[in-house]
Amino acid sequence: MINNKFDDDLDELLNDINSAMDQPQKNPVSYQIYQPLANQNQQQKRKCLSPQIGNQSQLRICSNLRCIKCDLQVKCHINKKWNKDVDYLIFRNYFNNMSMLSKYLTEDNQFNAYNCQCTNVNALESISAPQNWVCSGHTI
Repeated sequence: MINNKFDDDLDELLNDINSAMDQPQKNPVSYQIYQPLANQNQQQKRKCLSPQIGNQSQLRICSNLRCIKCDLQVKCHINKKWNKDVDYLIFRNYFNNMSMLSKYLTEDNQFNAYNCQCTNVNALESISAPQNWVCSGHTI
């Protein structure tokens, strides 16, 4: 008797569910892909296709580089050059410590010194940025 009561309750519940599923919904749920609205106040960014680095006399250098290896912004030290004794561990350990990094920079008006946490470059003339550095965009 108990099993029959349970079976009857289960059948009734399943019938209620089936009838609810057969009826069309009055307000169907619609899913939309989120797309941010274009705001006229929001400035668009333009990216360099092949970013260049160099000293400040060149006009085609990119001033907003980001490293895709260490995911950090590339720093530019204007009119400075990296010493020969600087190595990977210096940048790895002291990337945000400018007082320690400045010990490895020398004044030179012809160069700009660039670095992220994993790469460093001295640029005398306009050259292509290392492959792991990409343009983060410039406001138009």
